[in-house]
Amino acid sequence: MRQSLALKSGWFTVQARTTIQAPVERVWSILTDLEKYREWNSFVPSMQSDFQVGSLLTMRVQMRENFMTTSVETITAIEPEHLLAWKTRSPAWFLRGERLQELKPIDTGTTEYFTRETFTGLFAPVLQLMYARDLQHGFDAVARDLKVRAETVGRGE
Repeated sequence: MRQSLALKSGWFTVQARTTIQAPVERVWSILTDLEKYREWNSFVPSMQSDFQVGSLLTMRVQMRENFMTTSVETITAIEPEHLLAWKTRSPAWFLRGERLQELKPIDTGTTEYFTRETFTGLFAPVLQLMYARDLQHGFDAVARDLKVRAETVGRGE
């Protein structure tokens, strides 16, 4: 069951969307194969979790060329081949970020990917000032990288 699923409003939001010429099963498989993230994900080249609601999710995030950070989140929702969501572990009054990644089959060989993260809390304006561009660039990169991976992996490339 979903806990509070990716805030729709807050201090600021980053999001990205793309259409992928691959079946939803393949795209989901790529999103959940954490050991291979370094092969395709330029923004989050490392992710560790057992993918259970309530479990920790540890990510290495390449914010800028010479700046990588670690983020530890809590998984809030998993709906196979449809949804993966998590939130920050800091106190909500200080900083709350909720991220979702959604897959929607358009037809048997085409999938829409959408991702959004909304930030609230006292630190959100500082985060926006310091990293909003980097986060948007990263979200765009994940959508692009996932599209490339899903569209090529099934073709043996």
